Amino acid sequence: KVLVMKKEYKIKGKVWLYPSSTSGGSGWNFVTLEKKLSEEIRSKYKTGFVKIEAKLGKTIWNTSLFPHKQSKSYLLCIKNNVRKAEGVFVGDEIVVKIKIILET
Repeated sequence: KVLVMKKEYKIKGKVWLYPSSTSGGSGWNFVTLEKKLSEEIRSKYKTGFVKIEAKLGKTIWNTSLFPHKQSKSYLLCIKNNVRKAEGVFVGDEIVVKIKIILET
């Protein structure tokens, strides 16, 4: 399989804690993509999970965008090790660059 990086997008949003997680910021943390961007990604690539490379500050990691039925948008999970490395907390406004990964 060959991984092909597609267009780069910038996501701006507030970090929030998944409701069923424990308090204190130790649970699953997400940023919700804007609906317009979510629709563009969905129409160009596919529905369901979308593999991406994400960059926050100096930290780069591979993950997926999660479809979220309630908001009709994609969610980006901000891993705990990424948050710690970049000093990000629940409620912070962040900018993440993402690249869609397509397997050929």
